Amino acid sequence: MPSWMFLPAFLLWAWVAGGTNIVLSCGHCELGSDSTICSNTSSEEQYTLKVFPNGSLHLHCHSSVEIINFFATEDCMFPSVDHVEFLGCSLPSTSFGEILLQLGVYPKNITKMKFIGTGQVHERDLEDWHLQGLPNLALLEFRENFFAKFPADLLEATPKLKELRFISNDMSTIPESIFDRTPELATISLSNNNLASLPVDVFADLTGLKSVDLQNNALTEIRSEVFTSVPHLEVLDLSNNLLTNIQENLFKELRLMKELNLQGNKLKRLPGGVFSDMIKLETLNLNSNLLMDLEPGSFDNLRRMKILKIGNNSLTDLPDKIFQKCQSLQTLILNHNQLATLKWTSFPGKYSSLTYLDLGNNNISYFQLDNQVMLKKLFLNDNRFDSIPEPFTRIFVHLEMVDLSGNFINYVDLNSLHFMHETVKLDLRRNNIKVIDLSFFWAGYSFKKVVELYLEGNDLLCNCILYRFASIAQGKTFKEVDTFEIIVKDVDKVACRHTDGKVQKILDVDVKMLTCKRPCDNCICFWRSYDEMVIIDCSYQELEQIPVLNMSAYRYSEDYSITLNLRNNSITDLDGLQDPNYVRLVNLTIPNNKLSFINESHLPENLKVLDVHGNNLTSLSDSTLEYMNATDMHLSLGSNPWTCNCDLIYFLNFLHVPSRKVDDFSDIKCKDDDEPLMTMSEHSLCPFFMQPMVIVTIVAILIFLILFAVLGTVSFYKYKQGIKVWLFTHRMCLWAITEDEMDADKKYDAFISYSHKDEDFVNKVLVPGLESGDPRYRICLHYRDWIPGEYIQNQILQSVEASRRTIVVLSSNFIESVWGQLEFKAAHSQALQDRTNRIIIIVYGEIPPESELDEKLQLYISMKTYVKWGDTKFWEKLRYIMPHSQDLILKKHRKRRDTDKLELCKSDSKQSV
Repeated sequence: MPSWMFLPAFLLWAWVAGGTNIVLSCGHCELGSDSTICSNTSSEEQYTLKVFPNGSLHLHCHSSVEIINFFATEDCMFPSVDHVEFLGCSLPSTSFGEILLQLGVYPKNITKMKFIGTGQVHERDLEDWHLQGLPNLALLEFRENFFAKFPADLLEATPKLKELRFISNDMSTIPESIFDRTPELATISLSNNNLASLPVDVFADLTGLKSVDLQNNALTEIRSEVFTSVPHLEVLDLSNNLLTNIQENLFKELRLMKELNLQGNKLKRLPGGVFSDMIKLETLNLNSNLLMDLEPGSFDNLRRMKILKIGNNSLTDLPDKIFQKCQSLQTLILNHNQLATLKWTSFPGKYSSLTYLDLGNNNISYFQLDNQVMLKKLFLNDNRFDSIPEPFTRIFVHLEMVDLSGNFINYVDLNSLHFMHETVKLDLRRNNIKVIDLSFFWAGYSFKKVVELYLEGNDLLCNCILYRFASIAQGKTFKEVDTFEIIVKDVDKVACRHTDGKVQKILDVDVKMLTCKRPCDNCICFWRSYDEMVIIDCSYQELEQIPVLNMSAYRYSEDYSITLNLRNNSITDLDGLQDPNYVRLVNLTIPNNKLSFINESHLPENLKVLDVHGNNLTSLSDSTLEYMNATDMHLSLGSNPWTCNCDLIYFLNFLHVPSRKVDDFSDIKCKDDDEPLMTMSEHSLCPFFMQPMVIVTIVAILIFLILFAVLGTVSFYKYKQGIKVWLFTHRMCLWAITEDEMDADKKYDAFISYSHKDEDFVNKVLVPGLESGDPRYRICLHYRDWIPGEYIQNQILQSVEASRRTIVVLSSNFIESVWGQLEFKAAHSQALQDRTNRIIIIVYGEIPPESELDEKLQLYISMKTYVKWGDTKFWEKLRYIMPHSQDLILKKHRKRRDTDKLELCKSDSKQSV
């Protein structure tokens, strides 16, 4: 059917259908979930047609053939379509009106049409008749088609056109009469067309024109008459052209202009009054030009201007009062210039509304804009600042973002991070920051403060000053600053440099080891912030005595402590520690010197660590051991020439206390045979040699003792009580004191040490037999008599000390029990101290192999000093070695005496009979 006959048929159908959205099944079209899709995928003609319920039709061409046969839409009608978009199609050889008829669309309904190319040159160019049949078209867009010309009468068929987008084509000019037939045009976009000039009267009579986009062309000059006939123009974009100057009257009478873009041209200067008539201008973009200066008063009439961009120019100075009358100015861009100084008089005055200021990439070293109190975002990156300006933390209460990256800042402290606003982002990347000192914290902020830091690209020093910051970066909080939070946003990219040149990520730094070197006489001194410790290293100095210190040079806090390292010198005594400067000494390291004795009176009261290994110590006095026994001191005593004889027994017992903190047990050896002292027994340490001289001596002593005993016995019974008190007080002749008197103050008769796996035997057999027999014994048990919550080691010692005996239930389970071993050692130590037999061993089950037994247990087993469960006389033997009170002995004596009297009476009676 010829096209001239097709149109009446279509109109009749449209009238019958009433313009509804109903789509009948037709051609090769399928009704989808949100559109109707018609496809033709033959080898030569490929396209996809989509019709949407909102009245939009999209034709996507898959091959660029000149003539497309739309048989896929044969007998189809789309009366509701008013928006058509062609994508990737060749320019048709007929008008777009005829193409739409072939697609089943009524051309007069079309108000929007877009023809978007693929960026390739078409084989034909636009002709005047291409838009015929589209009388109601309001929006027309030709994009990326590279048309070489704009036909003068192309828009004659579209008198109702309101918006024209003719973008990314290739033409140097447009016809002067192109808009003569489109009086309703309000928006024109001619960007990316390579336009080199504009006809003077091209916009004549477009009194309703409000927006013109001419960006990305090749315009070198625009005559002042071009815009005189468009007084309602509100938006003008001339960016990215080749304009070298602007005529002073170019924007004359444009009183309604709101947005002007001159970015990316080659302007070297601006006429002084070029913007005078733009009293409603809100946005002015002068970025990326060649401006070297600004005429005074250039912006005086722009009182409604909110955004001004003059970045990426060559400004070296700002005229006085240049922005002062721009009271509505909110955003000011001055980055990438050559500004060195800022005068506060150049900027808006007291009631300024400036909130966004970009001064990045200049040569500014001092900030003088204290009057801009409304600032929220401030960019000063890549300037010459060597510190964070004080006004940022004292004046700008609204400041929430500061960019100081790429400057020369080398020091940051808490004052420079504590802003007025509750949350601030601070960019300090690419500076020369070596020190971040947060040591002087204070508490009591009334509001929660948060500062988010960016610190990549700085040269931080790994030292004591960095301690607080590094701890915070690793997630540690400090209670005194719980209202001030510092968050390092790029913490994984922040590193610090140690004194040896090693660079380490801040997340991997051991903050406890961060120190600072401090001046020191003859020695090397450090300060460690983690524990407020002064570390004095005097090692390898050939010292013969403890050095004299001047602690006033090291004092950093009221609670500092001292660590003194005197390794590898020739010091023979510790007399120098009596100096008052050493009163805070807590760690004394003095190995590999010439100490032969330790006088406990020379040791500071607060000493917690003592390292004297590798000296000339042969023994330690009882008073020294008692001093150490009363402290919680860490000790290193190895590699000394210990003389293993009877004098070392107290030292041996000292080492065997479970809670003792001696770090080098294995290195404490006898000088003669190099045997570890811990493996020796008291017997091997102090043997009894039966030699002739020893025998003679013993006989002489025995004769003396017999004589002394005779005289002493008489005296003893006469002055019995006083003598016993005196002997017990001086720990002498304890054999003269009964065990009952010695244990009079003890709470329990026995403490039972056993493995929890043997608790049935203990609770059901052993304890009932002791507590219900005659006599009845008071027994101490873990579950019954220990106080919950106290340290187990302390309770073991207390239980042993409070009991007259310690009963050890020795079994294979007991050998595996750690706490049982500790209880046995504690009981053995108490027995040695009291010099009496306090341990009762009950073998429960088979006797464990000697290889599994502690050395002391081996001694008890080998000497047969134990009771075995299952023995027929088990209870008689056990009660025999249990403590016997004086009352019990007297009771038995009276019973025997009464029995003897009864027998005597019976005998007398028999004789009388």
